[in-house]
Amino acid sequence: MKKKRTASSGFTLLEVMIAVALFGLVAAGIIEVFIMCNKYWHSMSLRMQTGQMADMALLKMIGGCGTNTGIREASIVELQTNAYGHPYPLLAVNKYWETGASPPAAADSSHYMHVGCAYLAPYGPDGSWRLILSNSSDGIKCIDYNSKMRNLLLSPDTNQTAAARNKRILICNYVSAARITNNADGTVEIQLTVEKRDGLFRASNQAGLFIKKRN
Repeated sequence: MKKKRTASSGFTLLEVMIAVALFGLVAAGIIEVFIMCNKYWHSMSLRMQTGQMADMALLKMIGGCGTNTGIREASIVELQTNAYGHPYPLLAVNKYWETGASPPAAADSSHYMHVGCAYLAPYGPDGSWRLILSNSSDGIKCIDYNSKMRNLLLSPDTNQTAAARNKRILICNYVSAARITNNADGTVEIQLTVEKRDGLFRASNQAGLFIKKRN
């Protein structure tokens, strides 16, 4: 008597190829969705970070830093726009906002400001400014915006000596633009833009407000 042959229970080559192709399509779709979500999260995180930095900079300028009062407590506010920042345009600049390097410390000499002095040709005003604040109880201090170094610093001592530099307090880095308007009615308008880059991602946020001096 001949034995009855049974059909093979395995998969054919065509079935295996179809299964692998479907799995590849599903895996590729999942990876693409993951990459898109990761990019969106990274972009939104950077945007939120620049927004928080801009808001915090305004708060420090208005309310002050630590024991140093800000614009709100000043009885006299003087804006000096005839300024330009160090380093000069033709010298090497630590472009931390482009390279991802750490910003220089507040006491670093690269934050040097030339204010109210004769310009060395071909240098001149570059958007930098100094805001001098004073009142009877807290003395004279200033807020400097150095467009070359893209930062805002509060200086309890307006001198540029090494001892004075050690007293400087960082308000904000990554400030690509900042404008102050000292109005005749006693209000001060502040507008600034914080822009930051992280790898291929770049985000910027603008913030601004009017502040009325108390004194």
